Amino acid sequence: MKKFNWSALYIFGLFLVGLVMIIWTIRSATSLPVQLDKTFFETKNEIDDKFNLMVEANSKFTQKYDIQFVYNDEKTAPLDLSEMFLAQRVVEEKGMYRNFLKVGTNKFAVIIKDKEGNVVSQNVSIHAMVTIASNNTNDIDLTNFEFVEDKFVSSFEVPRVSNWNVNGIVTVGEDKGYFFIKTNSK
Repeated sequence: MKKFNWSALYIFGLFLVGLVMIIWTIRSATSLPVQLDKTFFETKNEIDDKFNLMVEANSKFTQKYDIQFVYNDEKTAPLDLSEMFLAQRVVEEKGMYRNFLKVGTNKFAVIIKDKEGNVVSQNVSIHAMVTIASNNTNDIDLTNFEFVEDKFVSSFEVPRVSNWNVNGIVTVGEDKGYFFIKTNSK
């Protein structure tokens, strides 16, 4: 009488468990909704491809114009992209732009002046996005800027305490400037 070889059955069982886990992982991953990050209103791949052009555009923009972003009439930020590379935790601990937003109504103003100090109010387009760093379910698209008292102003509602990104594009004629800050609401 021959003894039954359990090792072959054990190996077959491991193979079967591995195959089931692979199929389960693929099915789980394909059933999840995909949230596209639309920083600067483009995909990450498009931004990667033209990031150097964006930095050059900012350099040209700041040679012609002085620009300042004012949050809730008290906190200011320059035309800058450097915070794109910081983790949100670093911003929480050492960031220059902490607590720029508050839960409830917020006011975002953009002041643009030429190098002679004259306010630029003609041929200006501003498109900004306020979004939670981890998903796009609370994206706040800002295109409703009004020119009031030498600045472009928009108001928006922040629904909850969270970490937020504020990014966008300012266009004056043919010149474009890109901005990005990481902040939080309190």
